[in-house]
Amino acid sequence: MSALAKDLLAWFEVSGRKNLPWQSSPSNIYHIWVSEVMLQQTQVATVINYFNAFIARFPTLNDLANADIDEVLALWAGLGYYSRARNLHKSARIILSKFNCDFPLELTDVLGLPGVGASTAGAILSLGAKQRHPILDGNVKRVLSRYRQIEGHYSVASVLKTLWQEADFHTPNKASAQYTQAIMDLGAIVCTRSKPKCSICPISEHCQANLHQTQDQYPHKKPRKLKPTKPTAMLIFQNEKGEVYLNKRPDKGIWGGLWSLIECDDSDPVITKTVKLHNTLARVEKTLPQFKHSFSHYHLLIRPILVSSPGLKCGYENPDMLSKGVPAPVKKILSQL
Repeated sequence: MSALAKDLLAWFEVSGRKNLPWQSSPSNIYHIWVSEVMLQQTQVATVINYFNAFIARFPTLNDLANADIDEVLALWAGLGYYSRARNLHKSARIILSKFNCDFPLELTDVLGLPGVGASTAGAILSLGAKQRHPILDGNVKRVLSRYRQIEGHYSVASVLKTLWQEADFHTPNKASAQYTQAIMDLGAIVCTRSKPKCSICPISEHCQANLHQTQDQYPHKKPRKLKPTKPTAMLIFQNEKGEVYLNKRPDKGIWGGLWSLIECDDSDPVITKTVKLHNTLARVEKTLPQFKHSFSHYHLLIRPILVSSPGLKCGYENPDMLSKGVPAPVKKILSQL
């Protein structure tokens, strides 16, 4: 067992997180799987409430597999990266049909599930089945990059290969589940992105970044690209009852599978044409305050436009009684009505 693993396991016994909702029944690999998918790109503090609500509605894998995708997306709304929810639902149905609703315990089978990569698969089987598998999520990349002062950004294949080798080397044969949770915890609460708490870090004695005071240089930053801004108009078609029109977005792409407002290019001629195409009796009432919604690769500049749309009922919903999943900016717009 490496020195890092020994020090980390000793620290975990005293300071590791052991009361997260998905840890209440560590043998329930379904809970572990759901939590690991939710934790992709999302911090623990944000995930907790979503996880609790999700498990309350879908307490078993069978419940999830037999659920309607709209209900799954409704519970995911606001968590972002909606392909995760769609892949979770697809995977549940695969497990139902192929594995009789028993979560697979072979790494190759887990890797075959939609949206599950090597690190997520390793974490699921380590935490949920006590198997030895290295993991390499964002927290682990940061810890190992600093520990060894690994040069280069992990988007480079050679750097990523080195990190995987390090991850495998330090993962012990015994207590691998505790180690997996420990190194994730260390990255989340001690070896943080900014202002790491090196004075209380259990592995600081051998950490090269700490010894050379170069913590802020590792992991190396990816060269930044200026995010483009894309303007769009969101049309709030509202009938006499105050109901608004929502249409389901395609499964792929931005907000896949969610229910949203009609969008069009943010130009007056296009807006006028789109309004008339939807309802020849409709007319623009007013423009609500414009706002920006940011994604990982671009900003969306949204201009919400309220449109009176008399005489139509099909596709219209009461904005105060929505049970469908809607994107966060749409939810924000509807709350202003």
